[in-house]
Amino acid sequence: MRRAKRTLAIVAFTLVSCSTQALPASTPTSDAVTLRVYATTATFPLLNDLISDYAETHAYIRFETRAGGFQIMFEQLTSGEQVYLVTNHLPPDSEPILAWPIGQDGIAVIVHPDNSLTGLSTDQLRSIYLGHISNWQDVGGADESIIVFSREDGSGTRAEFERLVMGERLTRQSAQVAPSSTAMVSSVAEQSGAIGYVSMSYLDDSIHTLAIDGTLPTPDTVYDNLYPLRSTLYVIGTVEPEGDYYDFIGWIQSPEGQSVVGEQNAPLLRP
Repeated sequence: MRRAKRTLAIVAFTLVSCSTQALPASTPTSDAVTLRVYATTATFPLLNDLISDYAETHAYIRFETRAGGFQIMFEQLTSGEQVYLVTNHLPPDSEPILAWPIGQDGIAVIVHPDNSLTGLSTDQLRSIYLGHISNWQDVGGADESIIVFSREDGSGTRAEFERLVMGERLTRQSAQVAPSSTAMVSSVAEQSGAIGYVSMSYLDDSIHTLAIDGTLPTPDTVYDNLYPLRSTLYVIGTVEPEGDYYDFIGWIQSPEGQSVVGEQNAPLLRP
């Protein structure tokens, strides 16, 4: 294959650790080029979309993929094998890595589908997660107790939510823990009064999405910097990509790849 003629934007970042189970998602064949590209649970839908589209014109490539919590996925980067990780979180402290921005994510605030509330302010959302507000009636909703769901300690989405909403404050101890993005959606969908947060790529009709500061999370509102809870999507690794890895990451940053990113997330630049 001809190498794509493009430049990758390389940025150095550092990571912290967390812990959750990795989920194998595919098995490579022995007669093709195999690329190991992993994802956090928040970014796994995006990775699947990118691979599906890329495979249409690169049939000789097989992808070995896994999804899991941020730390165990990050630990794969230092396992001695060449691996790249798609993530919506890059903490500011730990050993340096290389990162290539590929898009933008919105951290969506979700509630039970029967909740009639249309939105919250960031201050109200923070007060709910601090435990200062415990009834929906206090923010204009029905007279019903609020059931708070959070992601597990070390989750990249939780880290982004806390950075954007909580600052240095701690989530209330009574919050129930959802161990994955899928578990967060199903937990909120099943319990009346529930509230949680998830990457906007996981939004569906089983839950109700709240506007934050008057704006709903959509690819357009995230791209235009209107939705307040935004994070950058990256491919990260410990070495500069070469060959087919270089081509794949470069394709994601190209107009064609960005059109795929923009289907459920926000692109870096509109194609």
